[in-house]
Amino acid sequence: MQTMKMLRITGRAWALVCLVALSACGGGGGSAPAPAPTPEPPPVEPSLSTQCQTGSVARLELPAGAQVGRNAELSLLGCAAGQVFSELRWTQVAGPTLRLMSARSQALTLEPSEPGSYRFEVSFQDAQGRVRSGQAEFNVAAAADTGLLLRGEPSAYSNGPLSVRAWAASLSQDERDTATVNWTVVDGPSTALQESTGWRVLLKAPVVSQDSLLRLRAQVSLTGGRQLSQDFRLLVQAPPRQAASDALFPASDPVSRVYPYLAGGPHAQALKDCIYTPSLDRNNTCTLGRLPLLGQETRGELPTVEQVMRRVLVSNDWMGEAFEAFLREQDSHGDFRRLLNASTAVVIGGRVRPAFYWGATGAIYLDAGYLWLTPEQRDTISETPDPRSDYGAQLRYSAPWRYVLNNAHADGVYPVAERRPRELSRLAYTLGPLLYHELTHAADLVPPRLHTQLSGSLRVWQAGPALTPAADLAQRLPFYSQEMVALGRVQFFGVTATAEQIAYGPEDVARFFSLDRVNDDYSYSMPIGETVSAEDPAMLVEEAMMQLRYGVLRDFAVTTPRPAGGTSTDLIVSWGQRGRIGEPAIRPRVALVLEQIMPWLDAGTTDRLAPPTPLRAGLSWGQNLDQAAIAANRPRVLTARERLIEAEQEQRRGIERARRAQAQALQGGGPRVRQ
Repeated sequence: MQTMKMLRITGRAWALVCLVALSACGGGGGSAPAPAPTPEPPPVEPSLSTQCQTGSVARLELPAGAQVGRNAELSLLGCAAGQVFSELRWTQVAGPTLRLMSARSQALTLEPSEPGSYRFEVSFQDAQGRVRSGQAEFNVAAAADTGLLLRGEPSAYSNGPLSVRAWAASLSQDERDTATVNWTVVDGPSTALQESTGWRVLLKAPVVSQDSLLRLRAQVSLTGGRQLSQDFRLLVQAPPRQAASDALFPASDPVSRVYPYLAGGPHAQALKDCIYTPSLDRNNTCTLGRLPLLGQETRGELPTVEQVMRRVLVSNDWMGEAFEAFLREQDSHGDFRRLLNASTAVVIGGRVRPAFYWGATGAIYLDAGYLWLTPEQRDTISETPDPRSDYGAQLRYSAPWRYVLNNAHADGVYPVAERRPRELSRLAYTLGPLLYHELTHAADLVPPRLHTQLSGSLRVWQAGPALTPAADLAQRLPFYSQEMVALGRVQFFGVTATAEQIAYGPEDVARFFSLDRVNDDYSYSMPIGETVSAEDPAMLVEEAMMQLRYGVLRDFAVTTPRPAGGTSTDLIVSWGQRGRIGEPAIRPRVALVLEQIMPWLDAGTTDRLAPPTPLRAGLSWGQNLDQAAIAANRPRVLTARERLIEAEQEQRRGIERARRAQAQALQGGGPRVRQ
């Protein structure tokens, strides 16, 4: 087994290239002459040290004892607290080609499939804007035995929620089911592990003041005494400077590390400063003069894909690639690009959960779980659930929903253990509803009719009209049920349920809801003191457009509560509908919203909405999936895999609905809820 061999600095002008890792700044034996009168610096000798030396800006941590078929992490660490690097780029220059999920983060997870010598170059800018670079070379040995492969995002800011999974492809399903798995912290900053006895471990990155390495170990015990073990090195970083007060993204709700997808794009610096950084507060959000809405740039016309991609931030390169492919191949009507006119930016992160629109910045923030196409991409996404999905646990009913196409789940579910890829066309059924929803919020705050009239001195949250489309809807065609509004505060904002609310049964809630004119209980999401629900128009647009553009119908039901560990077979439908958006009482509300949010649609678009179909009361939520079988009076019993699909659908619903409660109001007025 061979270990790491060498780290050396590339030959560049020494004034630009200080030692990246292992020795003091001052050398560089390149051919480019140093500008006079600076003398030629002495040559730098390669070093095996992994310690920062006096004057070093950064160091490299190389894989030690790397083997074929096992993960190996390669990291760039700052040598001092507060080090911030930008324009980072890894390039493989020797060895069998490795697939990188991102070549622009400070840490890489590598999966060598062949033995040999590997070499990478890394370049970056330090906090003073000076370009620096270095090389890392290491050897990979043939596999000594069948081992584990650990996968996860290899870097995180302090307090960032993340997950790591262990894989053992050579094991049979029976061996995996009977194995005992234990995770431990081998070295590095102290941190607590959650669910540390399964194939997946959950944790929060420990709080650090400078770049640090946390080494996790998974140990698997198999029947017969066989043992498997593998380590994973996580680079933990102190987040950039935190706002002194009124932070939009406080340490308790940490940002994901993101960067502009197009490094040299015209908005790259504004995206870094204005959209997703801990330094943002209510006093330094950017004006429309610095980062205008996309609609100001396009003058309200259909944006090109290129114009959209100039405004995208990602935490891994593949996220931008998938989003671009989606826009090119799945946005055939141009709805999403037109709706993006109301936004300043798109953030796609592996730890953005739940997805949201934030009127303070004018950006939408997307969970990368909606975009992955390969199992390897999925591995970089945190599986940590949002704890707010437990809101309303005391209530005696559930309100499940799903999108249905041809009496089956439209989006499908891909159990993580199956390691199956996902087709790009499937994203229309996962990412599509999310984009219609979140971008409706953007267009509600600053409607399309205003995009050519905005002053550059305004901030996004100051640019909207006094009467937004949501407020207009609430005035002209309001909903009525105050019981559902109160339950919404329990379900979506964590308000403690009253004894009366706890006593409500499914039949009570079905009566409150079915007699009103909303299409989903999330429409009642309003903080205490608010009189307008921004979620009401967003839910109307989401369901209507998924039916009109993709032929997908939405099921919504009121059922018995889900017992602990239960599945869809345990949810008995009290009342429900497929395609409730087509109700005669709801269609005028849809038409009113679409006229203002999506004015490019033809008049009478809502006339094409299909009338709703009732779900069968007394049958389970799972049995109600196949309405054709019910019509033939032979409701189908779900298979084990379909029950798994239902369970993962319900988990996703909890994540999607766990919206933020009350965010700090911006000075002078502004959004108080992340939508």
